[in-house]
Amino acid sequence: MWGRLVLVLGWVAVLGGCTTVDVARVPADRSSRGVFVSTSDIPGPYKSMGVVQATRRGVLLFGFADPAGTDLQGTLEEQLMPQIWNMGGDGVINVRFQQTQYTLPTRILFAILFFLPLPNEATLTGEVVKLEPGGAPPGTGTVTSVPGTSL
Repeated sequence: MWGRLVLVLGWVAVLGGCTTVDVARVPADRSSRGVFVSTSDIPGPYKSMGVVQATRRGVLLFGFADPAGTDLQGTLEEQLMPQIWNMGGDGVINVRFQQTQYTLPTRILFAILFFLPLPNEATLTGEVVKLEPGGAPPGTGTVTSVPGTSL
């Protein structure tokens, strides 16, 4: 009886520590120099302005506190978007995200050992594009037709 309970609780602990979800939100309003971000290609015509990469490094204090803002949102807003604007792009496609992830037991251990900070890093990489006439950012609901075809 106790063996099964320990086994079930062990599986719950193992499986519960494997799930992580991080979200970065891009402003929906494209006025005031807003840009679009897509993890895939876009169907309309565009001009590639080059590849961009933004990396933000810092430490996690007490296993959880992030004073440097090394999350995906901070990296997107404060590092990637200014690079897109400087390149004259309308958005970035084929974006790849990478962020340091620590399991819950590791975070708890470093909360106990509060004098040891955990290194943390978030990196975003993508291709900056400038939309050409007839091109539309993803998610706008606009349909672009290819010459010689009918919708």
